[in-house]
Amino acid sequence: MKTEDVRALLRKRFAPPEWALMEELAPRTGGGTGYADAVAMNLWQSRGHVVYGMEIKVSRSDWLRELKKPAKAESVFRYCDGWYVVVLPGVIQDGELPATWGMLEAHGGRLIEKVKAHKLDPLPPDRLFVASLMRRGWEQIDRVAEAKQRQAIAEASEKIQERINSEVQRRARRFEELQAAVKKWEDATGLRFDVYAGPSIKVIRLAQQLEEMRYRNVNDLVDSGPFGFLGALADNLQKASQIVRGALSECGVAGDTTSESEAISRADEDVGSALSNARMLPCPQGRRARE
Repeated sequence: MKTEDVRALLRKRFAPPEWALMEELAPRTGGGTGYADAVAMNLWQSRGHVVYGMEIKVSRSDWLRELKKPAKAESVFRYCDGWYVVVLPGVIQDGELPATWGMLEAHGGRLIEKVKAHKLDPLPPDRLFVASLMRRGWEQIDRVAEAKQRQAIAEASEKIQERINSEVQRRARRFEELQAAVKKWEDATGLRFDVYAGPSIKVIRLAQQLEEMRYRNVNDLVDSGPFGFLGALADNLQKASQIVRGALSECGVAGDTTSESEAISRADEDVGSALSNARMLPCPQGRRARE
């Protein structure tokens, strides 16, 4: 445990609203004076507004130096109702604690009063000491505000990082899904997705269009009767021819437009002849009445 850990325990023990704790408090403003590691003032009138001064010692060597220079804390000691040394276990041996001092010992995340401090006869606080108290109080308010700001920033940063991690994971899952879809497509087509396959892609689209046209019109062809069937067939053949010509043009294949026109004309003549012959056939029973 370090000095800052002990300070945290002091803040916990001497906490608002009952206590005000000032750390590293000098008897007056300005330099060149000794100071106490901490001074706690009780803010409740019912408790007499007692003032306790404290020295923190986390090592035996530090404690022995304190014993050699007891005057270090004397300048603040005279304003206190009691004086405590705050230590870790084993720092102070039997018989070393001054007669008027109390002792707080850190144990398991809290401070235990091992020796109660004697009641002292303090001097009334003068303006020099009050000024030092007020300055330290304002400085600690600034430190507390800064600490809260740092904590708020840290919490906000943590939330932002959580959102970033969540978005990264979501995009990673989406990437894996897309990879699987591309793999499935490549297996089905035999093509590489990352290599441009211009004409091949257009041929696939052509096949899709023809397939859609076939399924879209099959019911109309079945229900349209002999005359309607041939007419719809002629329309579908012409649409299919247009789709094929468009696909060939996109692929850069120049078709023989003259031959295509002649083929379409022959198809139209054949369909027209079929329609004429169909009209000469007797209609099935029941159909004539409907027509």
